[in-house]
Amino acid sequence: MSRLKVSIFGAGKIGTALAVTLSQSADFSLEIVDRSEEALDTLRSLPIDATLRTFRHPEDLPALLSGRDVAVAAVPEAAVPEIARAAAQAKVHYLDFSCAATQTSEALAELSSQRAVLTGCGVSPGMIGNIACGLLEESLGVTDLTIRVGAVPRFPTNRLGYGQIWNVDGLIDEYTRPSAAIRDGRPVMLTPLEEHGKISVDGVNYEEFITSGGVGDLSIFSEFALKNVTFKTIRYPGHLDYMRFLLDDLGLRSRRDMLRSLLCNGLPIIEDDVLLLMVTVRGSRARQPTERTACYRFSPDAKNGSFNALTSAATGYAATLLSLLQRGDVAASGYIEHHHIDTRTILSSDFLKPLLDPQ
Repeated sequence: MSRLKVSIFGAGKIGTALAVTLSQSADFSLEIVDRSEEALDTLRSLPIDATLRTFRHPEDLPALLSGRDVAVAAVPEAAVPEIARAAAQAKVHYLDFSCAATQTSEALAELSSQRAVLTGCGVSPGMIGNIACGLLEESLGVTDLTIRVGAVPRFPTNRLGYGQIWNVDGLIDEYTRPSAAIRDGRPVMLTPLEEHGKISVDGVNYEEFITSGGVGDLSIFSEFALKNVTFKTIRYPGHLDYMRFLLDDLGLRSRRDMLRSLLCNGLPIIEDDVLLLMVTVRGSRARQPTERTACYRFSPDAKNGSFNALTSAATGYAATLLSLLQRGDVAASGYIEHHHIDTRTILSSDFLKPLLDPQ
């Protein structure tokens, strides 16, 4: 079986982690492409078997994809559409980690008739949708779905119980933008930081509350005719009160620049984190209420360098999907509904199994 020729656009944390992950397998031939030669230089000391290339203008991108099989957009959201357009012009498979914006969807519409298109292939959106659909498919009479995702320090030391685990701008968006949900069978937008609750996982206490952006497209649940769908974030107890103090009492909700500076300068960078993915379905059977919960916990893999659990799980999920594409286990064209791939197949892959804590 021939190697899958993958071009990763973006030499940031996600692109680098994906390259390190894929380098563990002989099934891939890798290129990493970035505007910055300096960014690429930081990769030379890492265990990555890849060709490093730079470009100056977006018009150069299709030519860089000549002879390649897959374009991966591991870039900030604003730059994703230009990678999608390049993939469409070069007629190669495409994968990204974010919710498909209008520009991206328009660029990929024609490509999907010829090549595989995989969007939202990280943790959330991404793997959490797969776990949720897997649990729904195994359960009967479900009316309510609650999805919870949380990456927290393994050893919290500050009052927030938090640190820089992923992109600070994305974190602020989570806390300030409306959250897509379903109520009484209808799509709605909920206010973030509401519906506070308490949960316990393996004897450790956490809190949960509504945030935005966790599930890119609620239509993936349409076949289940759910009455209520809610997305929540998991944090250590007390986190929500301190965030409300910053956002509301100090008025930083309307001073994003100041809030960003405060979090970037005040929160430590966390490499030893714990990623929790928890899905609960509720319903009834024979007039009796039913409830099932699936919970998975991921930790960093020391063999992958200094990437935390959240980054490792996101790139591990993407690497798993690329491996399935390379083996012919997913279709070679069309929008790939990776949320319907068997969850056991996903979690038992060589890229995710080492991260999964025993249950």
